[in-house]
Amino acid sequence: MRRYAVTLIGAILLAWLFVPSFTLAETFDFYARGPYRASVPRPSQLLGYEPGEFHTDFRGMEKVIFAIAQAASDRVRVIEYGQSYERRPLRVLIISSPENMSRLDEIRMRIQKLADPRQLRAPDEAATIIRTTPVIVWLNYANDGNESAAFEAALQVAYQLAASEEPKTRELLEKAIVILNPAHNPESHERFVAWYNAFAVGADDRFAYEHNAPWGLSTNNNHYQIDLNRDALASTQIETQALMRLYLQWNPQVFVDHHGQTTTFFFPPPAAPVNTNLPKAYYEWMEIFGRGNAEAFDRQGWAYFVRDVFDLFYPGYWDSWPSLNGAIGMTYETDGGGSRGLRWRREDGAVVTLRDGIAKHFTASLATVETAVRHRERLLQYFYDFKRTAIEEGARGPMRRFVLLPGNDPGRAAELVATLLRAGVEVQMAREEFSSRAAHDYLTKTAAARSFPAGAFFVDLAQPQMRLAKALLEPEAELDPQFVKRQLEIRERNERRGRNVPKERYEFYDVTAWSLPLAFGVEAYWTEDAPRVRSTLVTLDDAGRVVTSDDQRPIVSGGVTGRATSAYVFSYETNAAARLAFALLQEGYKIAVSTRPLRVDGRDFPRGTFVVPIERNPESLHERIAHLARECGVNVYAAASAYTDRGDTGIGSPAMTPMRRPKIVVIVGEGVSVTSFGAIWFLFERRFHIPFIPMTLSALSRADIFEYDVILFPDGNPSVYRAALGDRGLERLKRWVTEGGVLIGIGGGAELFAQKGVELTSARVLGTEEEASASPGPSASASAQASAEKPMRPLPVPGAILRATVDRHHFLTFGYEADHVPVLVSGARFFTHSRDGANVVTFEGKELHLSGFIWPNNTIELLSGTAYLIHEPTGRGHVILYAQDPNFRLFWHGLTRLFLNSVLFAPSMR
Repeated sequence: MRRYAVTLIGAILLAWLFVPSFTLAETFDFYARGPYRASVPRPSQLLGYEPGEFHTDFRGMEKVIFAIAQAASDRVRVIEYGQSYERRPLRVLIISSPENMSRLDEIRMRIQKLADPRQLRAPDEAATIIRTTPVIVWLNYANDGNESAAFEAALQVAYQLAASEEPKTRELLEKAIVILNPAHNPESHERFVAWYNAFAVGADDRFAYEHNAPWGLSTNNNHYQIDLNRDALASTQIETQALMRLYLQWNPQVFVDHHGQTTTFFFPPPAAPVNTNLPKAYYEWMEIFGRGNAEAFDRQGWAYFVRDVFDLFYPGYWDSWPSLNGAIGMTYETDGGGSRGLRWRREDGAVVTLRDGIAKHFTASLATVETAVRHRERLLQYFYDFKRTAIEEGARGPMRRFVLLPGNDPGRAAELVATLLRAGVEVQMAREEFSSRAAHDYLTKTAAARSFPAGAFFVDLAQPQMRLAKALLEPEAELDPQFVKRQLEIRERNERRGRNVPKERYEFYDVTAWSLPLAFGVEAYWTEDAPRVRSTLVTLDDAGRVVTSDDQRPIVSGGVTGRATSAYVFSYETNAAARLAFALLQEGYKIAVSTRPLRVDGRDFPRGTFVVPIERNPESLHERIAHLARECGVNVYAAASAYTDRGDTGIGSPAMTPMRRPKIVVIVGEGVSVTSFGAIWFLFERRFHIPFIPMTLSALSRADIFEYDVILFPDGNPSVYRAALGDRGLERLKRWVTEGGVLIGIGGGAELFAQKGVELTSARVLGTEEEASASPGPSASASAQASAEKPMRPLPVPGAILRATVDRHHFLTFGYEADHVPVLVSGARFFTHSRDGANVVTFEGKELHLSGFIWPNNTIELLSGTAYLIHEPTGRGHVILYAQDPNFRLFWHGLTRLFLNSVLFAPSMR
C-alpha cells in the first residue's frame, strides 16, 4: 500500500514540475487588432510555430519578410542597405499606406529639407512640409542579436502593419512611414539561435545549459565581437557604417532600439545622466513617449520601470546617436528571451517566457508608432527646430570651431575626419593659413591666440549637425552636477559601511570620456571664434577615403621617391607605417628598425624608422614596396647611399635591428573578455593584416609553445586564467619566456602575471595584499609611500581620459616623440611601478586629468606614480603588461602603435 502511495505522490509531483507556470503573455493575442488581409500570411503559417515556441533564424526571417512584402506590396517595400561581415544582407522594411508608398522619394526629400534648413527657399516652406508630411518612425531590432525577443517581435510588428485593416492601424500607415530593421546585428543573433535551438529543452532552471552558452556564442557582438550598440560613436564596423548611410538618407523623427533582458520592461524616460548637448525639449518628449507606453502596458497589467539603469550620456548608443541627430531616440528592454531562453524561472518562482518578451516589444512598438502619429506635426516641428537652432547656437555659442591638425600622421587625422563624415558632420580643409584669437589646446587646457596652417581640417559648429559634432569632438562632456553629487553621496555611505555589508551600486552605466581627438591622438583645438577662411569641403569617395569635394583628390596618399640604390627608408610616425612593415615581413622581405635617430642622404629620421636594405632583398622589392606604399598610404624614401654626413647612425649602423616575422598566439575562451579579443582580432585581421592563431588555454597546454614567438592574453578574468593554466602551465610559460618568448598581458591578463605565486613581473596591482607586501618601485616617491592620508584602494573609474608620460628611449614607444599621450583609464586596476623592469608609460604628478569623471581624493592620488605600460626583460624574452586595454572599442588610434610595438619589435629585441 505504501509503495502505491509513494508512486502516486511521485507521479503528482512529476506532473506538477511539467505544468507551465501561468504568465500574462501566454494569454496575449498577437492577432487581436484585425481584421487582417487573408492574402498576407501570418509568420506562424510560414514558420510552422507560434510566437515564442522556437527561435527563428535568419533564413526564417527572410522567408517571412519577403512573403509579407510580396503579399502586401502596396504597403511594404524591402530595401537592402548593406552586408554584414559574414556576408548576410542587411535589409529594412519600409511600411506605410499605398499613397505614401507611391511618393517615398518625395517624402524623403521633404524631410531632407527639414534636416538642413539652409535648403529651404520660402519662409513658409518648413510649415508646409510639417503640415503635410508623414512622420518617420524607425523600429530597430536585434542590435544585440542574442536578445532574441526583439528579432521575433519584428516579424509580428511587420505583419500587423502590413496585413491589418483595423482603422487605427490604417491611420498609423496614413500618417507615418515605419522603417523596420529586423536584424541590425545578424551575426550575433544567428550564433545564439543556432546554438540554442540545437540544445534547448525548455528548462526554466537558470543553471540549465541552455541559459549558459559557451564562450563567444551568446554575446551582443558582431562577427568580430565588437559591440554594435557602442559603435555609433566611431562607426568602426561595416554594419554600423551601412546603417548610418541609410539613417542619414531618411532622417527619422523617432528611433527605437529594442533590447533585453531586464527584470521587468524598461522604456524612457532614461536614467541620468543625459548628454547635455540635447535640448530641453527632448526631456518633454521622453515623458510623452514614456506615458504612451505606460498606458499600453497598464492596460495589460504589465510591470515596467523608467529613469533607472539606462542613461543617455555616451553618444555611441543607438538611442543617443539618433537623439543627437534630432530624433527621439529610445531604448526598450524586455524581460523574456535571450539568455533566458524559452522559459526562465524568476527568484520569486514566476516564469518569464520568450513569448512574454515578444508580446511586450510588440506592444511597445505599436504604442510608439501611435504616440508618434498622435504628435506628428509636433515631432516634425521638433526635428526642424533641432536643426535650425543647432545652426543658430553654433554661430553664437562659446565654442565656434574645432580645428584638427594632420601633423606627422595625416592618415590618422583623415580617419578621424572620415568618422565625422560618416556621421553626417560637415568638415572643411583650409586652403590657406588662418588664425584664432582664442584657441583652446586639448592637452594643456590653455587658451591663446594661434595660427593654423593650410591643410588643417576644421569643423564649424554653425551647421545642422552641431550637437552631434560637439558631442563627438568636445574635450570633455558635461556631467549633470546633481548626478555627480548623488555619486559622491553613495561613496560616503559606502565608506561608512563595514567590510561585510553590501555596498550601493554607483550609477555610471558606461564610460564618461570619449573625446575623439584625444582618442585618435590628433592635435586639436576648439576656438571661440570662426573667422572666414578659404577652404574646401571634404567628403568620402566610394572606397571610403577622405577626398576634397572640389577635385576628388585623396587627402592621404603614399609612394616611393624613386628607385633606391641603398635602401628604402620610412619613418614610424604613422599607424600606416606599421601596416607597411608587417606587409613586408609577411612577404618575406628583410627589414630592420633603427633604435636611434637616423641620418640618411642628409635627411633626419626619428628612432623607430624602418630600413629595407637593397643588398639583402630580391629584385622584386623595388616594384613591391612601391605598390604597398601606395596601398598603405606611406611615403617611402629611396636612399642612394649608406653614408651619413653627420652623426653615428646610418643605414649600415649597428643600431639597425633586424626584424623577425612573429608567430602570434592570442588566447580565447573562458575567462577572456570577448570584446578585448574582438578588438585584437579586428585590428590584426582588418587593419593591419597580421596573421595570428586564436588558441584556448586548454589547447595551449597541449601545444608546443616553443614554436610561437608571441602569446597574448587579452583583458579577462585573471582567476579563470590562472585556474586554467595551473602551476604546470605557468611554469611552462616562464620557461618559454626565458628562452625568448614574448608574453603580453592586457588588463586582467596583465594582472595574472603580477599575482603572488606567478610573479612574472615585480609590479603589483595597487590595493591588493600582494602590493602591500611588495617593496616600492624605483620611481615611487617617498611621499606617495609614506603618506598616512593616502587612500588605500582605488575606487573604480568610470572611463576617464588621463595624461600619461612616455619614456621616449624605449623600443615600445617607437613612433611616439611627444612626452605625453592621452589614455583611457577604467576600473580600479592600477599597477605599481616595476622594480626590475622598465616603466615605459607612467602616470606622473598631479596634472593628469584630461576628460571624464574621476573620484576626488582618490583617483589622482592613487594613480600618480603607477604604470600604464611595463616591460619586464626575462632571460632572452619579454613580459609586457598593459594596465588598460589600448584597443578599447577600436577608436583609440592614438594608442595603436603602442600596442603593435609589443608584437612588431619585442620578438626581435634580445
